[in-house]
Amino acid sequence: MSTFLKQLFAFGLAAVILQLPQHAALAADPCKGVDTKLSATRKADYSRLVANGLDQKVQPSKISIINFMQAGTWTIVYADVPVADPGYFFFDSSSGNPVLKEVWGGIAEKSDEPEIAKWARDLGANVSLRAEPPCFIEELRLFS
Repeated sequence: MSTFLKQLFAFGLAAVILQLPQHAALAADPCKGVDTKLSATRKADYSRLVANGLDQKVQPSKISIINFMQAGTWTIVYADVPVADPGYFFFDSSSGNPVLKEVWGGIAEKSDEPEIAKWARDLGANVSLRAEPPCFIEELRLFS
């Protein structure tokens, strides 16, 4: 390869690399303002809540809380349970105690985002959790 082509290639590669951080910085964070700190206490509490919400009897110690998202009175935990595929468990605490409202499972495709956002809106989930795309969809992509 000639020196000119090598320099042209290197310059083009450098230009692409320099553009990457700018695009990442411009992308809106759908989880901004969402508490995602998963403490040992939260793991224990939500393992118990998920176990209580299952149709089959499962010990909380057999449930693995993988991810946690909380905004306002709404909490979503991504949990691995021994009796089903992992899922996102939606809890509403507006009554003072977390109440399981629904479970979302499966894989989210980019084309599914509007439908999933509508589903979360209809459920009543906090606006931070149901942004376009919802915070939990971004998380779902990571764990699918």
